[in-house]
Amino acid sequence: MISPSVPRMLFRRLENYLLCLFTASIIWWRLAIQPPVNKDALAHIPEVRFDENDTPERYTQDSRSLLFKCYDKYLRNGIPVQMRNPIGELGPQVLLPMKYLDEVKYASTHLFSFPLFSEKVFLLNYSDAPQQTDAAAHVVRVELTKNLGMLANGMYQEAVEGLQANLPDSKEWNTVPAYSLLANVTARVTALALVGPELCRNREWIDISLQTTFAIFNAAFSIRAKYSPGWRWLARWQSDAPRKMRAMRARAVELLTPCYEERLTAVTEHSSRNYIDCLHWLLNMNTGDKSLGQIADEQLFLTVASMHTTSSSLTSVLYDLLIRPEYCAEITQEVHDALAECGGNWTLQQVAKMKKLDSFMKESQRVHPIGFTQRVTVRSHTFKDGLHLPAGVIFQFPADAVHHDPEIYPDPNRFDGYRFLRLRETVDPNRFHFASVSDTMLGFGAGSHACPGRFFTALAIKLILVVLLTQYEVKLADSKDGCRPPSTFHDFNMGPSQEAQIMLRRSLSST
Repeated sequence: MISPSVPRMLFRRLENYLLCLFTASIIWWRLAIQPPVNKDALAHIPEVRFDENDTPERYTQDSRSLLFKCYDKYLRNGIPVQMRNPIGELGPQVLLPMKYLDEVKYASTHLFSFPLFSEKVFLLNYSDAPQQTDAAAHVVRVELTKNLGMLANGMYQEAVEGLQANLPDSKEWNTVPAYSLLANVTARVTALALVGPELCRNREWIDISLQTTFAIFNAAFSIRAKYSPGWRWLARWQSDAPRKMRAMRARAVELLTPCYEERLTAVTEHSSRNYIDCLHWLLNMNTGDKSLGQIADEQLFLTVASMHTTSSSLTSVLYDLLIRPEYCAEITQEVHDALAECGGNWTLQQVAKMKKLDSFMKESQRVHPIGFTQRVTVRSHTFKDGLHLPAGVIFQFPADAVHHDPEIYPDPNRFDGYRFLRLRETVDPNRFHFASVSDTMLGFGAGSHACPGRFFTALAIKLILVVLLTQYEVKLADSKDGCRPPSTFHDFNMGPSQEAQIMLRRSLSST
């Protein structure tokens, strides 16, 4: 006979289950389909618009001109502004004056979140894309950075072999798309540090590394075009984009399995063999999910995070070098001298001696910034001076305008390749490095949330450039006017041309 208490117990369980389901639904609604911030909630912040052709398309293509205009009128004077987001469903975006940076750069991600910004913009929860984890960020910030000296020689060799593998074995000039070539080499150098030597030369792994970033961008565009916010949960089952993403992730798991099992055995059996890669360091952590699927996703996330910054910055620096022969000759000589001194056995100390190259790279980053300090308010917040931002607001700082402020950088529209070298010599030798961050140089972010992989990015760019400048002759394919290939713009994001071509041939001194 069933006890009378059983139905009551089952009812309580059902009640608890429904309560949990309701709570989860509310959380999901707030994160996934919460309506954009109402303009009335930002009525206290001045709005800037284009005087003519004030269309979403213009904000996609020309926000930079509006940024400089509102910087001079408002932001330089400490006044925040709002403007249309090209992705209308996200609501207005706010530009904050630099006086608020101190409160943002050390704040918890539970208050101001970059991962939530990425999820909102790229719809990561709907495309089944790999996402950031604390474990992955920690491994890059701590383990990868402290082991760069151990990786330098291997990275240099992968750059040598990567260029050889992607160029015909010929002494004749070869014309290739610059970004595509450099992205392939960067993927190989990056994979050495992330997954080790076994996979960094695997063509299929390199292809997945290159394709994942574009798959994320394309998935966001496709899902946003086909589904309204309330129905995007269907995309996971109906759309081709998430299916393709899942297929790439599944193939990444298959490719990673042998390396994963080898390193997992070494960790569990306390082997003395020392693997110098992020795969091993992730498995060696005391906390976190160490399942194969999770580790593979973290590897793909790290690949996406590092590939875009490194390959874009490298391409941008190379364009700037090729149109400035007066710098190119001096820096090439500096690189030759450093290579001759170390005999190809690179240490971080030897890399650090290339001060002219480092300064040139930082000036390229100042003039053509790749990254910005972008966040979403997770909850409403009132700054110390009383400025209030409601939850769900996308905001950022005017990095590009700050980098061109004449009160900070004299003659800012002139490319001065040794600007930061002089600052190191006259102000502080320990500041103004390419990988350093400050309140006036925001290419890698700021504060405790600055890009954790920036030191790796700096090393990878330098070592790839060493190979290019010492073993090849390089020039722009279309350099009649001596101009830099035009950058591409999307909202406030800037990137080097991905269509421009360069010509390369092996230098006679390297044969």
